[in-house]
Amino acid sequence: MENDAAVAAYERALEAGGPRQLGFGFRLPRLRDPRLSTAAAVAAWGVAGLLSTIVPDLVANRDHVLLYFIVLMAAVLLLLLAVAAPDLHVAERVAGRLEGWLRAMLFRGA
Repeated sequence: MENDAAVAAYERALEAGGPRQLGFGFRLPRLRDPRLSTAAAVAAWGVAGLLSTIVPDLVANRDHVLLYFIVLMAAVLLLLLAVAAPDLHVAERVAGRLEGWLRAMLFRGA
């Protein structure tokens, strides 16, 4: 149960703002940020799609491979922008627009 105590101490430190400052002005992103969770979900979907389409035994359309690659690159861009968003106002605006577009295009109801 040592791990539970360490996790609880880490979460208390995050709430207090302790380990966010590492020096040189660098701050760690919040782990519960919705942008990071959206980017991680889209990146996992892009990687799974790429892996499922490049297997030689499966019949894959080239358009699907390109689509999954674009989804993966959009997720990587969102991850980079979400990390830079606390420091740059422009990155925050672009990350918000990209996240809204990804949620609208990929996670909308049928």
